[in-house]
Amino acid sequence: MKLFRALLFTSLILFISIIGRAQEGEAQELDSVIARVNTEIILKSAYTRELQGVIDDMKQRGLKDEELEKKLAEIKPGILDSLIDQQLLAQRAKELSIDVEAQVNEQLVRMMKENNIASIEELEQKMREVGIDLNDHKRTLRYKFLSDAVMGREVYGPIYQKLTEGTKREFYEKHQDWFSTPGEVELSIIFIQKGKNPLLQQQSLTKAKEIGDQARGGADFAALARSKSEDNGTAKTGGKIGTLKIPDLSPEIRVAVEKAPAGTITEPVPINNGYAVYRIDARKEPVVMPFEKDEVKNAVSQRLAMEKGEDSVKEYLAHLREDSFIEIDQRYQMPGLKTSSANIKRTPFSEETEKEKKHRQKREKKEKEQQQKDKETAKPKETAQK
Repeated sequence: MKLFRALLFTSLILFISIIGRAQEGEAQELDSVIARVNTEIILKSAYTRELQGVIDDMKQRGLKDEELEKKLAEIKPGILDSLIDQQLLAQRAKELSIDVEAQVNEQLVRMMKENNIASIEELEQKMREVGIDLNDHKRTLRYKFLSDAVMGREVYGPIYQKLTEGTKREFYEKHQDWFSTPGEVELSIIFIQKGKNPLLQQQSLTKAKEIGDQARGGADFAALARSKSEDNGTAKTGGKIGTLKIPDLSPEIRVAVEKAPAGTITEPVPINNGYAVYRIDARKEPVVMPFEKDEVKNAVSQRLAMEKGEDSVKEYLAHLREDSFIEIDQRYQMPGLKTSSANIKRTPFSEETEKEKKHRQKREKKEKEQQQKDKETAKPKETAQK
């Protein structure tokens, strides 16, 4: 009995505290269901979380006020569509007996190693400090891996298998730069500062040309750099810059050195606030991986499957939606939403059984008939009295 009383008292205290919080002006709204996808639900909190991520990203890119609101109106339907698609793909993965928990755990272990974290509890604490819930993150990973697995098996896989050798080779020939190691050049520089007015600028250009001519005429480039370069950093090293990947060079420098043989002294190249004379100390040509290598063929096939699968993905998701029961809260049935909601007529709940309903209707009918008879009987009496 004492235990029962204690439990009852605790329940009362909890109930009172809940009522008290509900009455506070700033009480948080309880979570609610905004969509049903077959047997699963999508909560308002999940939608709000995704939406807030989009808002934060837009604000970081400088969007605000009317521009931000306009962009959000365009994006909001896509957020709900995406959450519905996640549910559909997760349900399809279950039907296909796809399990990705090992991948989720591997990803968490990788995060722990990269950040020198010893335990999952420490990882959870670190994530909480930056505003990320571990369970939410695991859920996101799980949906991603499940979606990738389903799409790989039912959309991209069949496309991958049907690719012909000719199609793959044609794609490779058009995109050889994707399968090559970029070329490199080892450079030295002599830098001459540009003057502040046209006359001084012309004098700077003339000076740079003369230095280039001296280097091409046999003068020691390193010695010229130490004595004439107006950049103290590279002057001390005899003009040495080091090895650079050609794709990483600025366009004007790339034009000057990309195809120049080792030992070439360039004409002055305008850079920043001056002119640069470069010497190509050494170069390494780009290496293109041959099509015959398995890793190249696989990479080509994957890229082709991804490109050709864009329309197939849209069709596949549309098919999943059509074959599913999806109900969306009217407040979230926004213009631009790809997902159609089932129309369900809501009726108030009643504890009255069908039998009781018939008895009530029969009784009400009799009462109405009796009232009509009483009215008709009363009319002659009223006439007689008059």
